[in-house]
Amino acid sequence: MLIVSIFKTPWGSLEVGHDEQHIHQALFVNKPPSSTKSPFCKLIQTELDCYLQNAKHRFQLPLKPKGSGFQQSVWGALLVIPSGRTLTYGELALQLQTSPRAIGQACKTNPITLFIPCHRIVAKIDIGGYMGQEKAINYKMGLLNHEGSFL
Repeated sequence: MLIVSIFKTPWGSLEVGHDEQHIHQALFVNKPPSSTKSPFCKLIQTELDCYLQNAKHRFQLPLKPKGSGFQQSVWGALLVIPSGRTLTYGELALQLQTSPRAIGQACKTNPITLFIPCHRIVAKIDIGGYMGQEKAINYKMGLLNHEGSFL
């Protein structure tokens, strides 16, 4: 059964869909914070607090995103980009031997935003998109500023 918890962040509310062992989805929403008192929910809150206090914190949460094999490979590559660093769509495409557009599509469909850091992928000449939504660029800019990159 999927549990939905909403956590407060400086960039807005982060809605996290999880069970007691894995995070399955996360996205920024316009809803008030609410969460359960389960041990896993407390772990998510602790990890978020660590990240908010230290942008270099590497999340230690079990993630279980649903996606194609290609999407999984892109999301896996995103997980190794350290906080404070960015890559362009083209740079990641070269690493994975694919096209920048394919990287962009995989980032757009990332079901676990923030924890799978698609915000660390930028366009060659500007910040690029975020979650396929123009209004979501503010989240991306806030996260990158927090991490000390792309200022």
